[in-house]
Amino acid sequence: MAETYSIQVLNKNGETQSHLAEKTFHIENIRKGGFRFLSEEKFEIDDRIQVQLRFPDERSQQVLGRICYCEAQDGQQTAYIFSVIDGFYSLLSSHG
Repeated sequence: MAETYSIQVLNKNGETQSHLAEKTFHIENIRKGGFRFLSEEKFEIDDRIQVQLRFPDERSQQVLGRICYCEAQDGQQTAYIFSVIDGFYSLLSSHG
């Protein structure tokens, strides 16, 4: 089974996002500088969002970034690329 990363959106453009924080968005592709995720919720290019990034090993970390790309998918979903501004994360588990 593939490792699953996900996010919850905590803040968008300086505004707390209670309804988005209750949703989980699954990440399709993750790299050190950012990630791609699918959503039925709408975001705009340059939206600054703070997310709770959840790792497959149950760790989590808050990360601030911006939406730098979007592309409509089949159905009602849009693919977004999130570029990290603050909150560097490591994709490797730490070894103590």
